[in-house]
Amino acid sequence: MIVDVPVLSVGNITTGGTGKTPFVEYLIRYCLDQKKKVAVLSRGYKRTTIGTNIVSDGMDINGTTETMGDEPFQIAMKFPGIIVVVDEDRARAARMVVDKWKPDVILLDDGFQHRGIVRDLDIVIIDGTKPLLKIPMLPAGLRREPFSSLRRADLLVLSRNYGSFSTIESVIQKYTKKPLVTVQFKPRRLYEIFANKDIPLSKTGQKSCVAFCGIGNPDSFKETLNEMGFAIEDLIVFPDHHRYNEIDIQEIQRVYKECKAEYIITTEKDAVRLRSINMPESFQFTALFCVEIEAVITEGEKILHYLLQQKLQRAA
Repeated sequence: MIVDVPVLSVGNITTGGTGKTPFVEYLIRYCLDQKKKVAVLSRGYKRTTIGTNIVSDGMDINGTTETMGDEPFQIAMKFPGIIVVVDEDRARAARMVVDKWKPDVILLDDGFQHRGIVRDLDIVIIDGTKPLLKIPMLPAGLRREPFSSLRRADLLVLSRNYGSFSTIESVIQKYTKKPLVTVQFKPRRLYEIFANKDIPLSKTGQKSCVAFCGIGNPDSFKETLNEMGFAIEDLIVFPDHHRYNEIDIQEIQRVYKECKAEYIITTEKDAVRLRSINMPESFQFTALFCVEIEAVITEGEKILHYLLQQKLQRAA
């Protein structure tokens, strides 16, 4: 299906943990800086609802992480002026969004395998720290598609590239000669979840913490905390997209008290899930903080911006 506005898709060929959400947020900020009206479409992975659900109409935010999905709800909370819709049928959602709100651009979150909509820019993110050649196809491993599928992409984004990506780059170049951009994820903000009070990033060095997360790549969270200078007393790892309950909270509190740490720290996705449940009052007054991260383009920013400008011109 072809829609009447530019469509930018961000996806991957492996499941979870590539840094897709912060890169989508990078694109949202770029489009907003260009004065574009933005709509984000997602399937709302692991949500309890079905069909078309409006997370945000640009004014009001509806539902919870459980009914709408972690990533769409997080995006709606961070960018309250944009349209966010979840639907397993992206074409149906796109028709509704264009008819109802007439956006200047549509972003498909996790859209590479959803081919029902013609996209103007198809972006695939690959985790630069993973041994790409050794990842088998589902269900044996985490790879969704064969490497030949990279030929469909218009732009490759290599995330968490720490300077030793020649093997991954050679795999990519075997199948496509499309542009390659590299990106790192840096801490943008550290804030107290229930008080919304910021801690300057310059003051995190050598502070002790207990950390917990339920994300696709917990090692990346640990690496971020190390870069910030935290002394990690313990890292409690839950399954990806974990729904927290009172037993989980009690366990986190127990470890925190035993370690005598200064902070409890979690990720943005975990923070939005915690806000969606009835938290014990004692936990709300704990030193519970969230690390907000942002995507920083380290190579290829001019190419990326050129392609974005080229595609967004269709909105004029």
